[in-house]
Amino acid sequence: MMQQVKFELYESLKSIFLHIDNHEKAFLAQFGLNVPRFYVLMHVEKNPGINYIVLSDLLLCTKSNTTRIVRGMQEEGLISRQVDPTDRRSYQLTLTKAGHDLFNRVYPDYKKLVDRLMSMLDKAKLDEYLKASSEIENTLTPNRAQSISG
Repeated sequence: MMQQVKFELYESLKSIFLHIDNHEKAFLAQFGLNVPRFYVLMHVEKNPGINYIVLSDLLLCTKSNTTRIVRGMQEEGLISRQVDPTDRRSYQLTLTKAGHDLFNRVYPDYKKLVDRLMSMLDKAKLDEYLKASSEIENTLTPNRAQSISG
């Protein structure tokens, strides 16, 4: 019985993710963005000078995937990359004016999308779900999850 409950919760979490992902994809497509590129914009905007390793951790993806995404965004003039003056082997990423302008066009409406989706739930449910989802997220972070998958 417990095994079935675990499976149902897992399937529910995947379904929730897919619903959110579909809403984000449809919304971001209006701006010529996909989900990873939007999150790169957001993290670089909020952390000017961020390096690839920290950005990869925030994106929950490999450094090679992050490099590929950033390279395309550099070619489009959205991101600039400078050698880190304190560690010449590392690069600092910042948004260009075009990248900053795009982020500022997208982000207010993105926040409205999130608000619209989450306002379907009442405050008590939101608090309950946040507590449960935080617990699940903390359990599944790489340090804890490695011992599960290994």
